[in-house]
Amino acid sequence: MVIFPRQATDNDKEYRLQRFGEILPGALCWGVIFLSVLLSFLLPIAAAVFIIFYDLFWLTRILILSVLTIIAYRKLAKNQKIDWLKKIEKLKENDGLSVSNVYHLIIIPYVNEELFVLEPTIESIKNSNYPNDRIIISMSSEKRAGEEAHKSQEELKKKYGKDFAGFLTAVHPDNLPGEMKAKSSNANWALDNALKFLKSKKIDVRQVIVSNFDCDTRPHQEYFACVSYHYIKNKDRFRASYQPLPMFNNNIWDTNMVVRTVSLGTSFWHMIESVRHERLVTFSSHSMSLTALLDVGKWQRDIISEDSAIFWQCYAKYDGDYRTIPLFLPVSMDATLAETVKKTIVNQYKQLRRWAYGIESFPRLLRVFANKDCKIPFWSRFSIVFTMLEGRISWGTTSFILLMMGWLPLMVGGAEFNEMVLAHNLPLITQFLMRLAMVGIVCSAILSFFITPRRTKDYSWLKNLMFGLESLFMPLTALFITAPPAMDAMTRLMFKKYFGSFWVSEKKRKN
Repeated sequence: MVIFPRQATDNDKEYRLQRFGEILPGALCWGVIFLSVLLSFLLPIAAAVFIIFYDLFWLTRILILSVLTIIAYRKLAKNQKIDWLKKIEKLKENDGLSVSNVYHLIIIPYVNEELFVLEPTIESIKNSNYPNDRIIISMSSEKRAGEEAHKSQEELKKKYGKDFAGFLTAVHPDNLPGEMKAKSSNANWALDNALKFLKSKKIDVRQVIVSNFDCDTRPHQEYFACVSYHYIKNKDRFRASYQPLPMFNNNIWDTNMVVRTVSLGTSFWHMIESVRHERLVTFSSHSMSLTALLDVGKWQRDIISEDSAIFWQCYAKYDGDYRTIPLFLPVSMDATLAETVKKTIVNQYKQLRRWAYGIESFPRLLRVFANKDCKIPFWSRFSIVFTMLEGRISWGTTSFILLMMGWLPLMVGGAEFNEMVLAHNLPLITQFLMRLAMVGIVCSAILSFFITPRRTKDYSWLKNLMFGLESLFMPLTALFITAPPAMDAMTRLMFKKYFGSFWVSEKKRKN
């Protein structure tokens, strides 16, 4: 057993490995871009051959990913039709657990979000197909947000308190020792408050599933019953997290085309990852056993991406014997929206950069894997390192290579290269391959109509038509909106420009 370490260390060897892990992802990304450009200048023939094979690779990959997206959607559609509470009731009691004694503790940390964001979350939990007398809500505002922020949760407690087994509120103080201004710090504060309640009610922690929700999260009505079903049924319930499908549908019709494209792309990616469950890591709102959470010392307080870090904490603690179970049920959250289009796009950039900053777990994992006491199999370690690096390199560089490298050798390769047959055929070949890759975009465009809510009466049928056409702009969105924040996050980590606090997405609705 090896403990997932914190970033700071006094050990010279650990520090060097930490810095190596912080530098490596960004260095590889910038290296790929630099070498691609350099190759176009010095060896244009090699650059042309490379881009053709790279396009072929991504064409194959897009076709595979499109199939996985369709598989995920079919599972999503099927699971939404199941009455999961009835399935639980048919289960025999397992290790003393049944629907009568499994509780859901829902942690909702927030800063200064208003009631129009918070109340729909509570309302959707209340309307879940699971007994409300076995649901406990623990909210916590930030002291730095002021008294008005605290009043919001008190109003909700007054209105909904009697609907649940418990409705707890707290105010997280500023500048506690060892804490970063991050969601994890506030979540731990809300959890500590809930633990006192559980102790007073003599509720065994083994009977409790904890969900760490963003404050705008609206779970599907079958979500808690579905989690409970898997929790009760599985013998290894303490060695698993439970991941829903994140959808950004709360205000999808209110925001602009760029944000809609990014939001849908993010949802499709997580649908794909859910099918490839062997590599699935927790993201955003998810659930896990309270037993495991306490066993690893709760969420680390010095990390931005606590959603994925808690998975790696458990993975390290249990020597690799930990997994994420995909649920194929949606939780709906807000798409980015602000007062102006410009600010909305800037906020989308910052949100993507914060998500990309999840690579901060990579150097800590390297320290776990390099520890002499690590019992995780070598190939498992290799697979994780490769997957994390390949994922970040693809995120940061693929759109640049696919959209820019097809013509760069022609511009800088020189007159001799431009006279070759290869040079004349290069744009034709790349264009043909990219047209074939449009299959993936068409697939996404069609599925987007099925995973988003119906448009409201405030928007005309033309909005529906434009909604379908927006998917055609996904390649440009990837190049100018999605890739830069990934490079930004990795570059900051390279040069020790660490995030000092958690950037909170602004929440806004038009209706």
